[in-house]
Amino acid sequence: MPFLFVGFFLLFLLSLKAQGDINLYKQYGTGPDPDNFFRPWNFSLYAKINSINSNQDYTKGKLSKGAGIAIQRLLSKTFGASLGVEFYEIKYTYEGYLNDSMDEIDWIGIPLSIRLYPSRKLFFEIGAKYNILVTAKNSEIIDPITGNNQYYDGIFDNTIGGFAGVQYQIWKRLNIGLSYQSLKRNKNNIEILQPSIFSGLSFKFSVFLLDPYKRPEIK
Repeated sequence: MPFLFVGFFLLFLLSLKAQGDINLYKQYGTGPDPDNFFRPWNFSLYAKINSINSNQDYTKGKLSKGAGIAIQRLLSKTFGASLGVEFYEIKYTYEGYLNDSMDEIDWIGIPLSIRLYPSRKLFFEIGAKYNILVTAKNSEIIDPITGNNQYYDGIFDNTIGGFAGVQYQIWKRLNIGLSYQSLKRNKNNIEILQPSIFSGLSFKFSVFLLDPYKRPEIK
């Protein structure tokens, strides 16, 4: 898909720049910042707790969960990019409508962001996320034909949203973080109760697979 291609293309451009820095270091024994190394590539696994609601006053957000993996590409000690894939939920209840039932929407997200590191333990990021709809269901609405409680096609759909966050390393490779995200359904049908705009906070636990403090070997 185009969004995923752009993400890999960005990481590829960053890898070309970093490869040039490595060659410079090997040839002359120096580089742009020889005394302050950084690990160009790293990977992280994360889990998060979401508190996301719609923009409608008749819904109330519920806690939900998510998990994913991300690839980080640093161009310098302070700047880089990240591309990932994650599974996450959005849950909310209706207040005074649809028998106070609950919607659960499951997504596969592809986040692409830039990251700024003011220190080795702290980074800020901002980016966009392509959200692929997996399922959308309601706790009360049941299809008389199929017997399940999934919404019909077209009520919810794939969409693109934005996010911004901060993460801090609390112990070895373990990070905690807080992020804000928003997403909007491509089609805004005002004739149905189901909301089209969502936003909220996520609390994240993240673990780097490679030690950020260990100097990578120059081969």
